[in-house]
Amino acid sequence: MKQLIYCIVLFCFSSIVPAEIRVVNYNVHYCSADMEAMKFVLDATSLDDTHGDAIPVSVYMFQEVKQGAQKTLHGLIGETYSMGTYTNSGESGGAQAMFYKAAQFEEKTEDHKDIYTGATRNADRWHLVGIEEENGVELWVYSVHLKASRGKENKLQREEGVKSILEDVASLPKDANVIIVGDMNFYTVKEPAYQLFVSTFLDPLGTEEWAGVDDAIKHTQSTRKIRKGGLASGGLDDRFDFQFISKSLKDGIGLELVVGSYHSLGNDGKHFDVAINDGDNLFFEHEKTRSNELATALHDASDHIPVIADYDVIKIEKPLLGTDTLE
Repeated sequence: MKQLIYCIVLFCFSSIVPAEIRVVNYNVHYCSADMEAMKFVLDATSLDDTHGDAIPVSVYMFQEVKQGAQKTLHGLIGETYSMGTYTNSGESGGAQAMFYKAAQFEEKTEDHKDIYTGATRNADRWHLVGIEEENGVELWVYSVHLKASRGKENKLQREEGVKSILEDVASLPKDANVIIVGDMNFYTVKEPAYQLFVSTFLDPLGTEEWAGVDDAIKHTQSTRKIRKGGLASGGLDDRFDFQFISKSLKDGIGLELVVGSYHSLGNDGKHFDVAINDGDNLFFEHEKTRSNELATALHDASDHIPVIADYDVIKIEKPLLGTDTLE
C-alpha cells in the first residue's frame, strides 16, 4: 500500500509541466494617433507584472486595423512575432490583425476564416498550434469588432454578429480551446449579444454588471476626455473590450486560464469617467512614476486600453512510477 501511495504522489508531482502564454487584445484606432506612445504601450503589455510575473506576449489581437496599419503594428512589436493571415475587404471600422510569437506557435493558414458580423465588418478566426514547449497545444482565436452605439437596431446587429460567431465555433472539434476577443461595444450585462456569449463561453470577470463607478476597474474605454484626431472622448466608463474563453480553458487540463490574471492594462480603478492620466495613476503599486508614464502613453496611443490574460499549458507527461517505498 505504501508503495502504491508513493507511485501516485510521484505521478502527480512529475506530470504537470506549466508554460505561460499571454494573450492581449487592443483596439488601436487605425494606428492614427501617437505611434511612440503605442510602442510604449505594446512594450508594457509584456512588462506588466501587476497580476503575476511579467512574461512576453504570446498572441496579440488588434481591432480597427486598416490596410497598411498591420505593417506598422508588426514593426512596433518586432520580428520575433509572425503575422497571422490578414484580410480586409473594405471593412468599415477597420479589420482584425493577429500576431503570434514565432518561437511558440505556428498558424494553420488553411483554417483562417472571415465571419460576417454586420455593418460591413468581419470577425477573423485563426488556428494556432504550439511548437517546442507548447508542442501539442491547439488554440482557436477570434478577433471581433461589433457594431457600435446604442439603440435597438445596433443591439440587433451585435446579436446577429454573435450568433454567426457561435455558429462557426460549433463547427470546431469538441472541447477545442477557443478565445474570442475584441471590441464588442456592449453597454450593459443585459445586452442580448453578451448573454449569448456567456450562455456558451466564460467571462473571466463574471457576469455581474460593470456599468458604474463601483466596477471602474473593468472599464476599457475611453482613455480621454477630449476628442482629438478621431479618438473618442467621454472618459473611462465603458467596458467594450473582452476576452471570452471556452470552458475547456478552465477544466484543469491542457491550456488553462491563470486565475486572477485577466485585467485591463493601466486601469487602477480610480479614473471613472475621467481621462486615464487625470492626476496620478496608481496602476503599479508603489510605482507612481511608472504608472503615470503608462497612463500618458495609453491616453495618447488610442481611445481603448489593452486587455491581458495569462494561460498555463498543463502537460501530462508519462508517469514516473517509483519502486521505492516510503519506509
